[in-house]
Amino acid sequence: MDSPVFILSTGRTGTQFFEDYFNQTSKAMCRHEPWPSRRFKFLSNLYLNQKVSPQRVGRIYRNSRKKLFRSLKGRSYIESSNFIFGCMPPLKEMYGEVKIIHIVRHPLSYVSSHLGKGFWKGHKRFFAKHVPYWLETLDVEDRSDPLLLLAARWNYVNTRIASYVDGYPYLRIRFEDLFSEDPGTASRKLNQIREFCGLSPLDPLENEGWLRHPKNVSLRKHMLTSAEAESILTSCSELMKEYQYSAEQA
Repeated sequence: MDSPVFILSTGRTGTQFFEDYFNQTSKAMCRHEPWPSRRFKFLSNLYLNQKVSPQRVGRIYRNSRKKLFRSLKGRSYIESSNFIFGCMPPLKEMYGEVKIIHIVRHPLSYVSSHLGKGFWKGHKRFFAKHVPYWLETLDVEDRSDPLLLLAARWNYVNTRIASYVDGYPYLRIRFEDLFSEDPGTASRKLNQIREFCGLSPLDPLENEGWLRHPKNVSLRKHMLTSAEAESILTSCSELMKEYQYSAEQA
């Protein structure tokens, strides 16, 4: 198998879109959070806290994808999953090389989208509050405050993924550019991703047709108060500068 490509993010970055897009416009196989997937959320955090060996992470991944990889039949493989963001070193050790596509999103719209999708409701809230290693190890004063948690998580997860710029083929794309209202910008970003994956670019009109149909869009968005937004912006200001985000872009 060629070097696998992993599309990584904090989540709520539109990456479910890629499964149908790649599978129907290329010879690559793309899977979004292929089953079993959530175990890698725990494994990412366990590995980053040195609670599990890289060899064990690699074995679990290989065994979980065995049937899927048998069906590749020479095709390249692209996996889109925010759960597996911390597992890249063990997978690089196993496969020799893995490629990283890092999708980033403005922290205000990320927090709003995540809360609108139920981050602090039902079983997700229970897991976040009580289940070890479901959430990352985050430096927050109040772990019962979802806004503080999500702002800290935005910093932590993006910083971890960005660390792969050293030692991995790495491409960072902003969510706002990929799904831009300017079809030319959006298509160029999509073709940049294709070329990074070793795939031929598509005609802009074909790309634009795909981009008109995003997946897993939040129907409800948490409306942030001005005080909440200010708190998030203050917490995330350093990375926002690196990603060229301003407060008005959310």
